[in-house]
Amino acid sequence: MDDGLKQRLVGAFVLLALGVLFLPVLFDRDGRLSVDRTTQIPPAPKVEPLVKIPDPVRPANIEPAKKPQEMYLADESKKVSPAPAKQPGKADGLTDKGVPKAWMIQVVSYKTQKQAEELRNRLIKDGYKAFTRTVSTAKGKVTRVYVGPKIEKAKAFEVKRKLDKSLKVDSLVLRFEP
Repeated sequence: MDDGLKQRLVGAFVLLALGVLFLPVLFDRDGRLSVDRTTQIPPAPKVEPLVKIPDPVRPANIEPAKKPQEMYLADESKKVSPAPAKQPGKADGLTDKGVPKAWMIQVVSYKTQKQAEELRNRLIKDGYKAFTRTVSTAKGKVTRVYVGPKIEKAKAFEVKRKLDKSLKVDSLVLRFEP
């Protein structure tokens, strides 16, 4: 027998078997079940409590809480006068302007602001707190690069040594003036 003929016969047999199984289901209307839509759940029972819980009774020796408008008022009788404010001075480590005494490192002075800003950006990138200031001198305007401020003079000198070594300069430690 030819393979094509065999395949056609098997296919026809499969289609005939499917038709025999499913065609009666499609055309049988009496075999469907109807669903009863009435509920099977009984109504909730009415339950009466066995023991009635009495209302709370306030003991005679406890006074009721104050109204919210009265509860959070300051008690004027217990008011404490503030301590006198300290005047800024040398003992506090503050300048006459009330700013902490601090130290800064003058790294270099440049004639052009662009050079100063490049070094400042490099120092900031390296983790230092660097800034620039432009000042007028006898030789004209210069832009100085500073690092700091540092509260402790010893830490300022430590930073100076690091900067002198890495930049091959002789920097200055000066009093910080904001």
